[in-house]
Amino acid sequence: MPSLRAKLTLYYLAILAAVLVFFGVAIYFYLAHGLLMIIDQSLGYQALVMERSQSGEAYGDGHLAAPAGGDQAGGMLIGTATVVQLIDAQGRVTDSEETAGGQSRNLPVDLAALGRLEEGRPFFETVRLPSGESIRVATRRARDADGDTYFIRIGQSLKPLQKARQRLLLVLGIAIPAVLLLGSYGGLLLANQALRPVDRMTRAAEQIGAGDLTERVPLPAKMDELGRLAATFNHMIARLQAAFERQRQFTSDASHELRTPLAVMRGDIEIALRRRRTPEAYEQVLTSNLEEIVRLSRLVEDLLTLARADAGRTALRCEPTSLDDLCRGMVEYISPLAQLREQELRYEPPPQDVVINGDVQRLKQLLLNLLDNAIKYTDLRGRVTLAVRAEGRSAVLTVADTGRGIPPEDLPHIFDRFFRRSRPTSDKSATGFGLGLSIVKWIVDSHGGKIEAASRPGEGTTFTVRFPLLEVAPPAEEAGRAERRKSGSVRVSESGTRPLAAQSPTDHPPR
Repeated sequence: MPSLRAKLTLYYLAILAAVLVFFGVAIYFYLAHGLLMIIDQSLGYQALVMERSQSGEAYGDGHLAAPAGGDQAGGMLIGTATVVQLIDAQGRVTDSEETAGGQSRNLPVDLAALGRLEEGRPFFETVRLPSGESIRVATRRARDADGDTYFIRIGQSLKPLQKARQRLLLVLGIAIPAVLLLGSYGGLLLANQALRPVDRMTRAAEQIGAGDLTERVPLPAKMDELGRLAATFNHMIARLQAAFERQRQFTSDASHELRTPLAVMRGDIEIALRRRRTPEAYEQVLTSNLEEIVRLSRLVEDLLTLARADAGRTALRCEPTSLDDLCRGMVEYISPLAQLREQELRYEPPPQDVVINGDVQRLKQLLLNLLDNAIKYTDLRGRVTLAVRAEGRSAVLTVADTGRGIPPEDLPHIFDRFFRRSRPTSDKSATGFGLGLSIVKWIVDSHGGKIEAASRPGEGTTFTVRFPLLEVAPPAEEAGRAERRKSGSVRVSESGTRPLAAQSPTDHPPR
């Protein structure tokens, strides 16, 4: 298989050869036709001079002399006429003269063709003699002083023209291969120059294949097509490097998170097995291990969710979903956590129901994660507010708390996986794996929405989620919800809510 350089050089030579052959053929026929026109002009001029001389006096001994001016008309190539004949109306040659070293040239006479000639307009033809010589002949119809018709025929040998053609063919035959030879060298130089950035990218790719993701392709001074390709290549390598670093960090953090609960479980079991203990002590160990198993199950579930999301294997089951109904249910579901911390959990419904196209289960997971984080990081007797409203073509969902807030240096990283606050906290309830907000970010992105966080340390945090608005519920559907919105907002109290202990193991508040 030829290399790309060889292919480019061959393509260049093929195009150059086609162009040279085309122009060579064009030049050959143009010059040949031009020289023939010069001969015709010279012969026509000489025939006209002969006609005018015949209408005057005769030359000396009755023979025709070659007309003057032939050399000036034809130049170095043309010369003078080699055959001059006078033919009467019956087709008889009445006078002739040959000026080619005494060689006799018998030109055939076609009386029918002579009869078709127009007076005053010469007729040109090429006659090939039996000897192989070609003669260019000009025939002119004229009248003598008595009004009788006769014909003047003047011929010129085409040997000089043939020699000129041969010399031109020789020049073209030498010049075209020489130009192609030089062009092949030039084409190879051009191919090497054009492919030099590709060679650099190839070496960079080889280094990357060896595991060096820090390698970059040097950018050329001018950002042409190859320059843009090199910049795109560098951008791609930078993204691969970032992805590998994230994957490496993700693996390291996941291993650490999995190792900690296992170490706790192993330590508890080893201590319990050192000596006989009471049933209460064994029950305490089993309870502790069960808590760690639940913790591990949640971690594995979150990791599996993110892994499937990264692989694009998590399909959403989107359908028209009422955010009002969804938020009311989630507030009622998670209210026991707020009651344990003596917090006020408020829900501010929209004036009209807001409907989006979403996956109900994923949206529940989003709300639970946001509300759970707000409750965990809000002090006792604080306040958590969930609100829904429509703004233009967007459905806006906000979760605000009066907690301790997020430090400014942590705010850009809160959606990173396994990220935890850089400042330690004494609240044992504020623990987790650092995956909850990553899952929230994925759910929002998969629904075509956006999420933002605003926080001030000591004052609280507000998460704002925007989804594409599908529609606003019609008045007929709103009538059934009007009574529930008369109060303007919903404050969750202890009455009418199920206790936290009544929740099933599968619907625990996440993270």
